[in-house]
Amino acid sequence: MSRSVAPTGRRRSQWVVFAMLCGVAASIIYPLYFVLVTSLRSNEDYLQDPFGLPGQWSLANYVTLADAYGAGRAFLNSLIVSVVSVSLVLLLAALAAYALAKLPVPGARAVTATFVSVMLIPGPVLIIPIYLMLSRLELVGSYWGLVLVYLATGLPFATFFLTISFRGIPNEVIEAARIDGAGFYRTLWSVILPMGVAGLATLAVLQFLGVWNELIFAFILIPDQANRLLTPTLASIGERFVTDQPLVSAGLFITAVVPLLLLSVASKYIMQGLQVGVSR
Repeated sequence: MSRSVAPTGRRRSQWVVFAMLCGVAASIIYPLYFVLVTSLRSNEDYLQDPFGLPGQWSLANYVTLADAYGAGRAFLNSLIVSVVSVSLVLLLAALAAYALAKLPVPGARAVTATFVSVMLIPGPVLIIPIYLMLSRLELVGSYWGLVLVYLATGLPFATFFLTISFRGIPNEVIEAARIDGAGFYRTLWSVILPMGVAGLATLAVLQFLGVWNELIFAFILIPDQANRLLTPTLASIGERFVTDQPLVSAGLFITAVVPLLLLSVASKYIMQGLQVGVSR
C-alpha cells in the first residue's frame, strides 16, 4: 500500500512544481510578447485596443528609431564597447584568478578580500572622481574612457568570481601539465580555461548585461548625441514620446534582443557556472 502511495505523491508534487514553473515562464514570456507586438503597430492602432493584435503589422517604429534617432549607429556603438570591455575583463580576470586560486601568491586572501570590499562601493559615488580623472586624461567623449570605466568597475567581481570557479579545478591536472613542460600561459590556455568554461561563460553573460544596460556613465562620459550608446539614446526617446508607446516598445525590444540571444546560447554554461559557484 505504501509503495503505491509514494509514487502517486511524488507525481503530484512534480505536477505542482511543473505548474509553478509554467506560471513563472508565462510571467516572463508575456511581457516580451506584448512589447514585440506593440512595437509592430501604429500609435493610433495601439490607443484603440492596447491589448489586441495589430490591425496592420508595420516596421515603421524601427525605421523611425534608425532614421530620426540613430538607433542603428547607437546599437553598433554599444555592441563594440560591450564586446571590447567584456573581452578585456575576462582576459585580466582570468590571469589574476588563476594566480590567486592556484599559485602561491603572497597575501592572496588579502587581495581577494580587497576585491570584495571594492564591490561594496556604490557606483554613483564614483561618478565625480571618475569624470574629473578622465577629464585630465582627455578621455571624456572617448569610447576608450568608457571602456576603462567598465574595466575598472567590472574587474573586482570578475576576479572574485573566477577565483572561486578555478579553485574547483583539480590540482593534479595542473601538476600533470607542469610535468609535461607547460608554463604559466600554456597551463592557463590548455587546462584552466577549457575546464573553467562554465564559469567564464557565466561571467561573460553577467558582464555583458551590466555593460549593455549601463546608463549613467554612458550618458555622462559620451555627451555627443551622435556618438552615444544605445541605452542613453533610447532613454532620450522616452522623454520626448511618453504617449507613443509603440515607439518606446520598439526601443525596448532592440535593447532586449541581444541579451536574450546571448542568454539562450549560453544558458547551459550559465547553469553549470552557477552550480559551481554555489557548491564552493
